[in-house]
Amino acid sequence: MNKNKILSLVAILFGFKTGAEAPAQLNEDQRKKLEDEYGKKAAAAYEEFIKPDASTEAVADMRTALEEHFAELAGQSLTELQAQLNTANADLEKQRKLVAVLSASPEDDLIPEANTDSNYTSTAPKVLKVNMNSAIYKDHQAHVRNGGLMADQGKTIDHNDLTQEFGTYLSQGNNNREIITQIFNGFTSARHFVVVPAVDEYQASQAEINSVVQQFTNAWTPKGNTKFTPLVIKNRRHKINVPIIPSEVGISYLFALYNEGMSPDQMPITKWITQNLIIPQVLDDIELRMIAKGKFVATTDPTKPTNPEEGMDGLETILVNEKSNANTKVKFISGFDTFNWDTATPEQVLKFVNAMVTQVNPLYKNKKKKIYMSNDNIRIYQTAYKTVWATGAGIAGDFGDLKVDYSIDTLVGLDCLIGSPIVFSTTENNMVRLQHINTPPKIINDVQKHDYEVRLYGEFWLAIGFKIAEAITAWVPAGYNPTAKLIELFGASNKFGDGTEPAQSEIVSPANNFGSNPAAPAGSAGGGV
Repeated sequence: MNKNKILSLVAILFGFKTGAEAPAQLNEDQRKKLEDEYGKKAAAAYEEFIKPDASTEAVADMRTALEEHFAELAGQSLTELQAQLNTANADLEKQRKLVAVLSASPEDDLIPEANTDSNYTSTAPKVLKVNMNSAIYKDHQAHVRNGGLMADQGKTIDHNDLTQEFGTYLSQGNNNREIITQIFNGFTSARHFVVVPAVDEYQASQAEINSVVQQFTNAWTPKGNTKFTPLVIKNRRHKINVPIIPSEVGISYLFALYNEGMSPDQMPITKWITQNLIIPQVLDDIELRMIAKGKFVATTDPTKPTNPEEGMDGLETILVNEKSNANTKVKFISGFDTFNWDTATPEQVLKFVNAMVTQVNPLYKNKKKKIYMSNDNIRIYQTAYKTVWATGAGIAGDFGDLKVDYSIDTLVGLDCLIGSPIVFSTTENNMVRLQHINTPPKIINDVQKHDYEVRLYGEFWLAIGFKIAEAITAWVPAGYNPTAKLIELFGASNKFGDGTEPAQSEIVSPANNFGSNPAAPAGSAGGGV
C-alpha cells in the first residue's frame, strides 16, 4: 500500500474527490472519524504522514497501522461470513423443499398488485420523517400505486407544510453541518486556500527573518531581524435571501424522486431544494463572481439587493490594486508589457512562463511555488510546449506536464480565473480563506411564509487574500478590469443561465425584501427560485 493509495482511502472517508484534497491537519470531527474507520494508530500517525516532506518512517508507520487494522477486520469478517454462509445454506434447503411442493401442482394465474411501499428501490438512509399527508407526498404515493406521473401532480404544495418542514430540516445539526461544509469547501478552488480564523480582518503575524546563525561567543548577541509586508484581508459578511415558489418546483422534485428511486423520508423536498437549487448557485457565485473578480462596493441602500461580486475583493482585484500601488512589495515581472495570451507565439508563451519562475523575489527562488492561471491559458501553454518541443521529434498525443522545466514550480488552473489573463505564483499557505471565529451554526437561519412564497434567510462570512506580499510574483496586463470581464463573461447576476432576466412580476419588491426580518444583514442576495 503506497502513499497515494493511503491518501485515496483518507479522501474517500472525508468525502473528497482525490487524495490531493486530504487535509493537512485534522479537526476534532475528522480525527474521530479516522479513528472509528481506520483505528487509533492510523489517526495518531496521520499528521506526520501527510506532511509534504514526510519521512519514510512516517509513511511506514501509517501503512502498518492501516494493515493491522484491516487484518483485524478481515478476521472478524471471516467469522461473520461463515455464519452468513451457514444461514444461506439452511435457507437454500428450505427453498428446494418449497420448489418441490409447488412443482407437484399447477400454478394459478397471478393478478399483479400495486406497489404501495414508498421506499421501493433505494437503500439510502432516512434524512427526515416527513408528513406523508402533505399534498406533495400524496402525489408521490399516487405514483407508487399507479406507476405513472399525472399532469397535475407537483402543483399542490402547501406553503405551510413546506415552511414547517424547512424549520424541522434546518433544526437538525447534521443537515446544517453539511450545508456549512459544502459552502466553505465545495467551490472548486477551495482546496488551494488555507483557513485562518478572523473577525473583522486578518493580518499575518508570521514573518520572514534574515540570517540567525553566527560565530559562537559567550555574550548574548541577538541576530535575525523580522521584515515582511503583511496584506490586510477584510472579512466580509454575506447573506442569502431566496424566495421559493412551491408550485413551480414540485414537478421537478417528483421527477427527481422517481428517477433516483428515493422515498420522501430519504430525500424530503426541503433537502432537494437546498442541495439542487440553493447550494449549487451559492457555490457558482463564490467561485465565478466573488473569489477572483469580486470588488467590494459598500451598499448605500439596505432595502435593495446587491450583486455577489460586490461583497468582497477577489484575487484578481487584489493584484490589480497592488499593481497600481507605487509602494507594493508584490513582485511584478518585467519585459512583457505587450504580451497577449491570444496572439503570442508558442516561443513567446514559453518565455513568459519561464519568466514567472526566474523573476521571483530571491528569498523565494528555491521555495516550492504554484503558478496560477486560467484553465484556458494552461491549455495554451501546453499547446505551445508541444509545438516547440515535439515538432519533428515523432511525439504524438499529449506532451509536457504542468511542472515547469528545470524548476520546482507547477502550473495550476483555477476555475475562478476563467477569462482572466492574470498569472501569479506564490508559496504554499500564502493564499488564505478567512473563517469567522463565531461562524453561525446555521447558514440558513430563518424560513418565512409570504403570500405564495416561502422565503429563506441565511448568512455567512467569507473573504480571501494573501498573507505576505513578498511571496507573490504576478503579471497583470495594463488596463485589465476584473469587473468588466465578469460582466462580459456572465452578464448581470440577476440573469438566468440562458441569458434572460426575470419578468418584473417575478422580482421581489424591495419594500418586502426582508419580510418580517428587517434586521437581515446587507450583502449578496439571491433571486427567485
